[in-house]
Amino acid sequence: MRPARRLAILALAAGFGASCAAALRHASPEDAVRVAPQWPGTTVEDLERGRRLYVRRCSGCHTLFLPAAYPKEAWPGLVDAMAEKARLRPGEREDVVRFLVAVASDDARRAGR
Repeated sequence: MRPARRLAILALAAGFGASCAAALRHASPEDAVRVAPQWPGTTVEDLERGRRLYVRRCSGCHTLFLPAAYPKEAWPGLVDAMAEKARLRPGEREDVVRFLVAVASDDARRAGR
């Protein structure tokens, strides 16, 4: 593939990933409180670190799934299945899972599920 074409494809993919990330809401203090029983001491910054990793590592290969797309109980297994491809270290994997579980829980609550 010619370099100019490769660059154009990468730019298009990056733009698409950025648009998906815009739909992904940021963590709130309520999210940190919600997951504190499972992950004591969780802060909004911890959750935001997980969000950044999710956007950066996962949108490079596929469209990001909004957290409410799956029940909170499903996210650990889904992230485990993709962790190697996303090159997530164990601590990073935990950050991504913690963010997705926190936001999925709230999004499901808001939707009345």
